[in-house]
Amino acid sequence: MEQLGRWWSKEGERLRCKLCPRDCLLSEGQRGFCFVRQNLGGEMILTTYGKSTGFCIDPIEKKPLNHFLPGTPVLSFGTAGCNLGCKFCQNWDISKAREIEVLSDYASPEAIVKTAKLADCRSIAFTYNDPVIWAEYAIDTANEAHEQGLKTVAVTAGYITKAARPEFFRVFDAANVDLKAFTERFYRKLTFSHLEPVLETLRFLKHETDVWFEITNLMISE
Repeated sequence: MEQLGRWWSKEGERLRCKLCPRDCLLSEGQRGFCFVRQNLGGEMILTTYGKSTGFCIDPIEKKPLNHFLPGTPVLSFGTAGCNLGCKFCQNWDISKAREIEVLSDYASPEAIVKTAKLADCRSIAFTYNDPVIWAEYAIDTANEAHEQGLKTVAVTAGYITKAARPEFFRVFDAANVDLKAFTERFYRKLTFSHLEPVLETLRFLKHETDVWFEITNLMISE
């Protein structure tokens, strides 16, 4: 199911994606670095809306969140694609998938929430790949979760623009931000991205939201 995306503008015959700091400029038919946002007919389309690459019931500590609903089960799900290019990616078969139609099953926001409640989960985690790149699907699902009394968790690298940040995090009760490293050199060399936007996200979460967030830092040498 394709869905009209947000956070973009027209520049001549091309579209500028304003969701993440990559600032992709797309010609007709072209996909962004994330592979899931595409210029189709002069509009930005989210090609993975409603397409999940899998579900799992996890302990909340596996997200990992150690101080948010401890000891409770969480329904985890994700889609395909990613806006980072980490050479050490643990979910490369999902995040770098190019056969979205083959890998994915349709799952509406309502169906996801229904599944979580049937499994007696207290929350839903948007994970496996980064929910930033499927923000429209994530927001719709998170809103449905709140209507049904469930909490929401974003597992993210925090690579998102200032323009999109407030609306995206507004629908989440908790977040785990994966801070890949502490230097721009590492981010540029091993993730093909930049450190400062991630730090801006962390400052935003701390000073401008009520989102409970914890930070994960993988120990990876350069």
